[in-house]
Formats: sequence, structure tokens, C-alpha cells
Amino acid sequence: MEEKDVMQEQNAQGEINESNAAKRLRLLGIENDDKIHDESVAIKKGDFWDNLWYQYKWVIIIGAILLIVAVIFIVSVATQPDYDMYVAYAGPLYTDGETKYAIDYAFGAMLEDYNGDGEKLFNFAGITYQNEEQRKQSAEEMKQNYGIVQNTHANYQALDTIRSQMMSGTVAIYLMDEALYNDNKTMMMDLTAIFPDINPDIMAGESGVYFKKTDFYKYMSTTEDGAGLKNLPKDTILCILPNITTMDNDLHQNSITLLCEILKFKAE
Repeated sequence: MEEKDVMQEQNAQGEINESNAAKRLRLLGIENDDKIHDESVAIKKGDFWDNLWYQYKWVIIIGAILLIVAVIFIVSVATQPDYDMYVAYAGPLYTDGETKYAIDYAFGAMLEDYNGDGEKLFNFAGITYQNEEQRKQSAEEMKQNYGIVQNTHANYQALDTIRSQMMSGTVAIYLMDEALYNDNKTMMMDLTAIFPDINPDIMAGESGVYFKKTDFYKYMSTTEDGAGLKNLPKDTILCILPNITTMDNDLHQNSITLLCEILKFKAE
């Protein structure tokens, strides 16, 4: 049938409401069954939830992710132990399990329930940093003396960590390598100002004491649980930061209290 005859027949049956493009396809014998939108995802008038998901899908997904992260963070913070005291070691020694256990035992024995929660919780952190003089020793000597040979990159990172920690004010009391202490002693508190009866024979300048010269060390290191204190280098300095603006006032005052208890310790 010619195109003219088809058109005449359609006109006779009634005018078909279609576009010129659709008409052209029909006349060529091609069925136009493609749909612009999939009916399964088409937005229906009055369907609130479908409309909301269609328009705000990514907002909802990102919001849900942020909510989950926030919940995890809040739960993590809420379940963190509320420590009564923090002490850090900074020096060439790698504080292995034995050393850490001895420090926990010794300082923990002097601890009070400063925050009044019914528990005495002590937190210790060890940062291994070896200066150039120490690194001149042979690898065998370093492993024997300090338990580890720190590579250059890790050493620089450790020094940055020490500086950042001191500026953050999260820890007041330090057991510190003497050379590192000498580089930072102007930042430390004058111990005679907080404990006038300090024995001058154990002092390292005005702001520190040789830890191994204290009666506290001499007694604790002879106990079974405190034997690991002997691993600390002989020139380890005990010192305390002043109450810098980033430090909690109660933490600093409690740190002074603990340090004074250590300095006046006498074996019975």
C-alpha cells in the first residue's frame, strides 16, 4: 500500500494523535516501544517516600554515613578509660613489655584516685628517640643498650611526636633522656619551687632529677614487679612540664602531687 493510501485510510478512521517522528517510524513499519522512563522507578504523584528518595538519595546516603561515624566516635569516647595519671618516656630505649610493666607497677603503687571514680588507672606511653651521638654506636651495642636500632625516618617522626605531645599538654610527667632533657629543660618546672626539700645530689639542673638516684627507684627496682625499671638508661631524667594553656588544670595539679610523693619516698 502506498504512503498516500495509508494516510487516507488513517484519516478515514480518525485522526491519530502522534508526533511527526512517531508517525514516520510507524509508516516505515518500525514499532516505537522504547520508553523514556522506566515505570518501576517513575515518581508517582502523591508517593512521598519514592519522591523523597528520588530527589535526595545522595543526601540521605551521605547523611547516614556521617551519622554512623558520629555514633562510633561518641561510643569510642564514652568507653575510653578515665585515667587518673599519664606519664611518658622519651629517649633511646625501646620500652618493651617488661619495662612498661615495671613502670606501670611502680608509678601505679603511688597513684591516688584523683578523679574520684573509684578506680586508680595509670597510662604510660613510650617514645623511642635516639640522638646522633647514640646512633654512632654499633648496631650490636644499640640493640644491647636500647633494644632497638631506630631508622632515620622513624627517628625524625619520634622527635616530632615528642614535641607535639609536649605542646598538647596531654602528659605532664616525663622520664626523659638526659640529652633530650637538656634540649628542653627551659620548658620544665623548677623542682625546688614545688618540693623545696629535694636532695641536691640527685638533681640534674633545677628542673629534673636523675631517676635512678631517687629512693623511689632504688626500692621499686628491687621488687619482683619493678625489676624492669633497671632497663632504663642510667641518665634518665624525671621532670615535669609547667601548667601550659593546653593542659588540664586538675591533671597538672595531680601530676605535681604524684611527683612530690615520689621525691619524698623513703623505703620502710
